[in-house]
Amino acid sequence: MVRVLALTQFAFLTLGIVTLKIMVQANPNLSTSSYLQQLNGVALWVFVVPLVWIAFASICAHVNKGPLSPKGAQVVGVLVAVLSFLFLATVTFLPSLAPGR
Repeated sequence: MVRVLALTQFAFLTLGIVTLKIMVQANPNLSTSSYLQQLNGVALWVFVVPLVWIAFASICAHVNKGPLSPKGAQVVGVLVAVLSFLFLATVTFLPSLAPGR
């Protein structure tokens, strides 16, 4: 389950970052939103989130008590996957919702 969630997170983030980079590079003369410009600056740092979750899930698999249960790690992993999908959706659909287009 950890591998599936990690691959899902990385897939959503990779698609989102590639889409972001393409949109920023394709429109160098047009002004993009400040949100997309900030995301473009920290895009590669977004990959740290799944790496931290993988470390957390590995610790949960070995400790297995209290809040560090494997089920807790799966819940956090699903939450990170949903946030990764929201990142992809935001990067993809935000420019089409910009006023004046």
